[in-house]
Amino acid sequence: MKPNLFSALMICALLLFPSLQGQEEDNLFYLPDMEAELFDTGELDFGRRGTFDKSGLVAALARIASDFDPEEKNGKVPNLLRSNALGIAGRINPEAKSFKTTYEQLAQDAEAYGSSGTSKDRLVGNIFRGIRTLLKEKSNEDNRICAAYCVDVALRFLPGHKSAGDLEKIQQDLENDGIEIDWDQLQGKAVVKETPWNPFGQGGRMAPRKEKMPGGDAKSLASNQSSVVGLVVVTLGSGKHAGAAAEIIATALREENVKGVEFNIDQKVGDMMGNSLKSIRDYLRVTYEPKGMVPDGYQVSIVFQDRDQRVDGPSAGTAMALMLDSLFSGEKLDEEFACTGGITPNGKVTSIGGVAAKIRGATRRKCKIVGVPEGNAKGVSDILVLDGIQPLLDIQVFTMKDMDEARTLSRAEKEKDVQSTLDDFKSVADVIADQGDTALKNSRVQERLEEVLENMPNHISAQLLLDYIRGKAPEQLSVGGSFHEIDSRSSGVFSRVQRMMFRGKLSEGAETRSAAEDARKELEELDGKVHEKFEEYHRATIGICRTIEEGIEDGEKEFLRELKSKWSKINSIRKKLRDDPEIFEEIRG
Repeated sequence: MKPNLFSALMICALLLFPSLQGQEEDNLFYLPDMEAELFDTGELDFGRRGTFDKSGLVAALARIASDFDPEEKNGKVPNLLRSNALGIAGRINPEAKSFKTTYEQLAQDAEAYGSSGTSKDRLVGNIFRGIRTLLKEKSNEDNRICAAYCVDVALRFLPGHKSAGDLEKIQQDLENDGIEIDWDQLQGKAVVKETPWNPFGQGGRMAPRKEKMPGGDAKSLASNQSSVVGLVVVTLGSGKHAGAAAEIIATALREENVKGVEFNIDQKVGDMMGNSLKSIRDYLRVTYEPKGMVPDGYQVSIVFQDRDQRVDGPSAGTAMALMLDSLFSGEKLDEEFACTGGITPNGKVTSIGGVAAKIRGATRRKCKIVGVPEGNAKGVSDILVLDGIQPLLDIQVFTMKDMDEARTLSRAEKEKDVQSTLDDFKSVADVIADQGDTALKNSRVQERLEEVLENMPNHISAQLLLDYIRGKAPEQLSVGGSFHEIDSRSSGVFSRVQRMMFRGKLSEGAETRSAAEDARKELEELDGKVHEKFEEYHRATIGICRTIEEGIEDGEKEFLRELKSKWSKINSIRKKLRDDPEIFEEIRG
């Protein structure tokens, strides 16, 4: 199984967060470090009669490490437990097919599918038998350590198992004998599922982040608290994606034991967000040290609206930079402003993905001004293609090439000419909303939009409206927009097909057929709107949805054969798209 650029679902290595609903756990998996020495695997001894118990133990642990059974109620297993179980399975028997297959799948796609129909109760029963076999060799210290790890996995996997009491007693006895377990050393590299919302499987270590800058002679920071609205894409329960807007808050307080200014993200975030914080620190130093505006002894706590979530992505960069910049400058930020974009140490705003979905989220939050990276201008036109001109009347979208432009848009108290331009566009938008096509034909409306653009050339809402009036607006989605819309709408079906392909078994009930029908209808809404390079891919996704929707006609084997053929075609098209430089550049952002 090779990783695909376009497997099903989510962008968040390129977005502000992967999700506001814990979706990071669905896409980030830490492979176990198979080099870490938990115990001497060569000394494990199951005895001459323990071959069956050893095999059952390894198979059960590997089964837990797979995506247990997404269709079963409460079938989801936490990623940390999956990783732990896999690490022990591979130490007991690294040559076991169940371990090797599961490890390979997880290493490539952060997901794996075991055989269906296996109950949690049965898996724990197999683990329990393996533990008892290990403990028969009472003098073997490595057996006992391995058993302790297995007990911990079993109790975390199914605490209510009928053998839980016996397992807890074993656990306590081993602890009393000085047997300790340490899962932390087992954590290896992160693997993120490749999805349309994260097409390059980017990820990394999740941990709180801290960066320091040397203290200066300023008496204090200009402000002790600031917040900004960042734009996100969330994954819904159905597998579809929706834009949303979320607040980021910074609080700066004096602390006796802190030297300089210390920036802390007080929740688990990934390497990309950690790198953004480094870039922001460097930008702030370059900007404010020469002005003598850096104090000493401050701790700055940065939290997200849902502080319990683990988040990652570079596109929080510009939002966090503006928020922290306002602590030094004292300039308050506009509560109706939202933005997205990466940031560099010299204050350049870098491209991200999922722009159209993010703007929809800003609209729902009633934001009035949105800043997006200059490199994402094409993506804003996707809003017009999908939703018409109304979103462009509801919100004023600007491109930003650097922090100077971002700061100009984000200030609560704007420069006089900027505020005047915003007011002028609002009055034009109100006229268009009220009069419709009549206003669009009015030459004075066009003249006023031209004036807006003359004053602020980065006013992309004005530019798109003017293009629309003149018949020059795009009628097709951008490359990135075509990609995201097709895969987002077909994602649930793709997941089901992947399971069926792996298992070689049909799971084509009423729910599956209904999901395929819904996806097919949503995909057909894109007829004539996708970029020409994606037309074949669009037709192929509709085709596989229709196959599932129509169901079995010539028997299960023939149905699976047809499904496999169509899936193979989709993968072939994906490869061709992946190798296209234009597509690679735009999606990667």
